[in-house]
Amino acid sequence: MPKKDFSPDAIPPFERAPSVVAIVGDLPFFVEEAAARARERLAEGGVEVLRFDEDAPPGSVAEALLNRSLFSPRRLVEVEISRLLGTDSPSELAEQATLAWERGTPAGKREAFRKMRRLLVSLDVSADAGAEEVAPAIARKLKRKDLEETLAEILRELPEEKGAGGASLQSTLRFLIERENDGLVALLTASAPPKSSELLSEIARKGLLLDATIGGERQEIGAALRRLALGRAKENDVRIEPEAIHRLIVRTDSEPGVFAAELDKLIDWAGDGGQILAADVGEQVLDEASEDVYVFFEAVGRRDAAEALARLERLFSGRHVRAGERPIDLDDRWPQRFLGMLTDEIRRMLLVKSRLAEPGAPPFDPTTQFGTYKARVAPFLDEPLSPFGKSPFGGRAAGYAFYKAAARALRFTPQELARALSGAAELDVKLKNSAPELETFTAYVGGLIAGS
Repeated sequence: MPKKDFSPDAIPPFERAPSVVAIVGDLPFFVEEAAARARERLAEGGVEVLRFDEDAPPGSVAEALLNRSLFSPRRLVEVEISRLLGTDSPSELAEQATLAWERGTPAGKREAFRKMRRLLVSLDVSADAGAEEVAPAIARKLKRKDLEETLAEILRELPEEKGAGGASLQSTLRFLIERENDGLVALLTASAPPKSSELLSEIARKGLLLDATIGGERQEIGAALRRLALGRAKENDVRIEPEAIHRLIVRTDSEPGVFAAELDKLIDWAGDGGQILAADVGEQVLDEASEDVYVFFEAVGRRDAAEALARLERLFSGRHVRAGERPIDLDDRWPQRFLGMLTDEIRRMLLVKSRLAEPGAPPFDPTTQFGTYKARVAPFLDEPLSPFGKSPFGGRAAGYAFYKAAARALRFTPQELARALSGAAELDVKLKNSAPELETFTAYVGGLIAGS
């Protein structure tokens, strides 16, 4: 379905907003974070704001959407509709509900109730018949007899709901989508919505659908995951060390979904008023993440010795190694192949750095976007050099590899990179003479970052 990436600039002021704005994403924390920014924008100028969470009775929500405020000519109604949309996989919902229930904590129970309500909607099953009848029915539909007992326990304690059903709320939302903003705007939020949803498709066509899924550069993902960790820890009265967050990011390979799941386990383990130390992450979270060579290059480019050396150790730890999404086959020649990749990157950095230091070179700094680089910087790099009559870049300067090399070279001088390139030849000789691989690379990378 067509949707835009969320940004504050994508939210219009209330008077220019469509009648329905929806924000979706994989993780509730980031959806709520985006919704808070959207709410702030839409509520400017004395707008009445009503907010309903996922557990609100659908009838009360529908009434708020259909009626006008007595106190303000403009009303913003924020509604969490994840349950209304269901999911692509009821089986996953059932498993998530049982896992949350088995945690045995108040937060786990609340999560189990939310998942159960979404499960009932997705299967079009009512809880009115009682746990002893509904749980076996769900287990039969999902062909998961093993979950029946736990599902029944959840259903027995599931708080009773009052108000009109989901169909009435869906009809109300569809009515609003078709209508112009006449003083009422619905701000809808949904976490992990199904890949195919008629309601969201209608919003994308006639309203505004924004995606708050975390992506982009690894540094941006890391910053988002730190916000998630600190936010979830505060919600649960748990203290978490910055180094513990960093270690969890590394161990989960910066995968937001995996990070969030492991974070929740750690928070449950710590308990109210507890704390999570870096050592706890090492003991509680299995480190099965692969390692990305490009992430190591980024750390080198930042001259971040601690991060670069930690990544280097992981590259030689026997785990899976990749270059972006491309897996790398590790064999006996891996040290020499890695040295070749590192040398190629330093050579690219030196080449770009030297050319951009020449008189008349276009500006390049940390804010330069790839599109700007291709339009203004790459043509200069690809210009033929006298007396050779050709460019050392071979017409390839517009490639993403040279753009990244230019960014990584910003913190280095040409002299430092030239020394590193020379030192790579000495490193090659040491490796061929059976020098210890990790220790030898560690000394070299440390010297590269220090500029010695």
